[in-house]
Amino acid sequence: MDEFKDTVKSQIFSLDGFDQIVSSMYIPCYYWFENTAADTSWIKYMPPEALCYSFYRTLQDFPIIAGRFKTDKDDRGYVEVDKNDLNMPIYTDASWDVEFKKIKDAGFDTKLLPETFQEACSIAAASRFATTSAKLGIFRICRLKDFSGVVILASIAHGIVDGHGHLAFMNRWAEVSRWMQECLAKKELQLPTRTFIHDRSIHKDYRLHGTDALDDMTLRSAYDGSSLTRFFSRLPIDKRNRIFKSISPSKNIVCCNFHVRAEPVKELQESLQEHARHGSRYTTNDVFTALMAMVVSQAIHKNTVSNRNRVVSKMKSSLFGNSNNKADDMLIAVAVNMRSRIDHPSTKDFVGNLSFVRYITCSQALVQAENNLENISAVATNIKDAISTTDKKYIGQLNNLINSESDSHMRLITNCRKYENIITISNVSKASYYEMDFGSGTPSLVRPTFRVTSNSVFIMPCHSDIGGYDFVMALERDVAGVVVQDKHWMRLVDSYDFDI
Repeated sequence: MDEFKDTVKSQIFSLDGFDQIVSSMYIPCYYWFENTAADTSWIKYMPPEALCYSFYRTLQDFPIIAGRFKTDKDDRGYVEVDKNDLNMPIYTDASWDVEFKKIKDAGFDTKLLPETFQEACSIAAASRFATTSAKLGIFRICRLKDFSGVVILASIAHGIVDGHGHLAFMNRWAEVSRWMQECLAKKELQLPTRTFIHDRSIHKDYRLHGTDALDDMTLRSAYDGSSLTRFFSRLPIDKRNRIFKSISPSKNIVCCNFHVRAEPVKELQESLQEHARHGSRYTTNDVFTALMAMVVSQAIHKNTVSNRNRVVSKMKSSLFGNSNNKADDMLIAVAVNMRSRIDHPSTKDFVGNLSFVRYITCSQALVQAENNLENISAVATNIKDAISTTDKKYIGQLNNLINSESDSHMRLITNCRKYENIITISNVSKASYYEMDFGSGTPSLVRPTFRVTSNSVFIMPCHSDIGGYDFVMALERDVAGVVVQDKHWMRLVDSYDFDI
């Protein structure tokens, strides 16, 4: 820690509109490591000293985590890192009298971990630190009974990193930790080359001017002026957080964790290919996105609309006015990874801040049709066609649009809330979550946790050791009950559990 404090410089990191909106939220993720070696000591298995030193050494590459959220006289947000008044992240390392196997047999239930691990729930986590001195990073290490394993909880403020930025920090921490344990013994003092870079300024090169290529919905959303959204975007973090907590149905949301085997997914992909139009080739991403759109939307449709939902609908109508959107449309928000659609920087050199949400309108009748190959193929084609139009020029224009004003992204979100049925799908199945190795092997499981909004899906990467994919869903309790009754979906599912 002392080395970090001695080397860090005072600096300012500008925030865009989206950063400000989500500054009271966190990206929390659990990393589960099982000790399968015969060694029964912490000296060789993820030693505390190595993890602690490498953590603060990694922080030198991510000084923004030791800063504070602030707002200037024009209501534009920024993070200030003051070397004389650092806002150091929380870092703890403790032991716990529960074996890894017991937690694993319970479906990796976080309730078997110490109470301090229960705070990692997006807004709920932020509520304890939602002040002008909000901690921008919370890192907890739990060493399980009889050296059976280690759990790392990493929760980083969403206002300073996106999901890939979170991954960049964790991978760098693992790289430095391995260097600490392996290279120092050989007197190799040169740090390894960073595999992932998180540079907040580089995406400015892709901000182009003009709006001619923007679709009508994005234009309407961005320019739909609203005093409510402007007011909300300028609220202090603590007050904004209270509103998030009051409108979020977090008490009624459960985290559903489904493990899907790789083999049936491949078979489904091959079968769908027979129904592809215009010679399209479906990737696993296409299949997953279409499948989740159908499974979740059908569950929403089948679930009886409660009185509370009717009240919420009336509130939306009074707040946002009548919507021009068709009642039979389903809005699907797909997190699109820009990196595959730009020439520079390369995937190897950069992760973070170059992904955005592409809003796709699908026919509600289509996504709620029977889960046969033809219908899934039609949805996959619809989504694939919409995303494929997102070229470099469009990305630059959209970036310019959502970053040009502090509240423009909030307008976009507000406009989208006019839809009664929204599904948010974050497909990170190609990301490198399982490559991180702190010197004792890769994690057995990586699982995000979130209960901010309902009907959200995280598709995690394939893990060769477990032979499949993990789907993490945040669903309303009744909707989750319908999902597990979907016979077509459950044919792919090998196991599942609820984190209530």
